[in-house]
Amino acid sequence: MNIKTFKGFEEIYPEKVDGTDSWYFGHWTPCSEAYEVPEFKNKYPGTKLSFIEYPSGKVFEPIKQEINVFLERPIYEHKDNSFGIIRYDFNKEVIQVLIFKPECYSVKTITEIPFSKAGDMINLGLIISPFALVKHDVHNDAAEFLWPKETNYEFERNESLNFQDDGKLYLTKWIEDPDYREEIIVRDAITGQILERSPGYLRRMPDGSMWKMTSK
Repeated sequence: MNIKTFKGFEEIYPEKVDGTDSWYFGHWTPCSEAYEVPEFKNKYPGTKLSFIEYPSGKVFEPIKQEINVFLERPIYEHKDNSFGIIRYDFNKEVIQVLIFKPECYSVKTITEIPFSKAGDMINLGLIISPFALVKHDVHNDAAEFLWPKETNYEFERNESLNFQDDGKLYLTKWIEDPDYREEIIVRDAITGQILERSPGYLRRMPDGSMWKMTSK
């Protein structure tokens, strides 16, 4: 058996990045969400984020760990082999979207917004194709796009946004009446109107495709 040793990972559990078979990530933080950082009273040690290439085992740490800076888990975009990461800087009170491209080991900040624009920071995340910064309102079944466009969408009950592609939004809705089932809903990205509805669910695959599992 071939055993590879990764020093400095005793507190980090490598997780597979969704949408690729080639990358894992390690994410260390003493709190689980960015909105918890103020509880540390300016003594948050910073998030450590590592990328591990498979099968080589090569480790990348392109974004340095900084005091009072929280890094979200990475989101993978297959189209250009890049990772999107949300960076919360509590020193400057700004939220940045970073793009890491491992092929050239480059990190680029593509947008920066003030904390005030994101409100309570709860349920803030990136979606792919292309990257977009979205605040999900799970209580009111809605979503607010903060970047690169600014717009709001209202959804049906228990409907959640997965990704966008070619001018369309792809969402999943769960229903219990009384048996549990799921629906795939496709909406127009401009108007938000429903274009398609079908039973089933979506599964993202390592080659960049999306499998639609449905009975119809």
